[in-house]
Amino acid sequence: MNRISLINKEHLLSITNFINDNSHEFNYFKNMGWNIKNIENQFSKDNNYSVGYYEDNKLEGVLIGDTIKNNKGYDLELHILFVSKDQRRKKIATNLLNYIEKSNLNFTKIFIEVAVDNVEAINFYQKNNFVFSNFRHNYYRYNDKNIHAKCFIKNINDE
Repeated sequence: MNRISLINKEHLLSITNFINDNSHEFNYFKNMGWNIKNIENQFSKDNNYSVGYYEDNKLEGVLIGDTIKNNKGYDLELHILFVSKDQRRKKIATNLLNYIEKSNLNFTKIFIEVAVDNVEAINFYQKNNFVFSNFRHNYYRYNDKNIHAKCFIKNINDE
């Protein structure tokens, strides 16, 4: 059975196991500073909004972000959207985004920055109606290289 639910510090063991099971693919995020300690710190923040996708009670995908209060409700700044390699192309990431869009917080926008060399992620966000908004020059640094970020935004609940 599949389910999506909020995740927090209480789920740190399953997150740790999930990252360890996907360590090679998750290295991309580790290179940008997202290790277990950073995720634990994220879960301690008052504005943390993170969800997990479970298949038969096994964590197969995560969405980690921050809520940002605005005059209509909340926006979401998305930090990580990651699905187990063997579970990709099954619409899990899209289902996580859809869950966010239908949440009771009534998000108005979702923001994400993506390294310009992460073509697969850029294509995914564009396919899911995210629109390019601007560049952040030299935003990421890994493998002794500065990498630009493409910033995307998705408007939700527009009136």
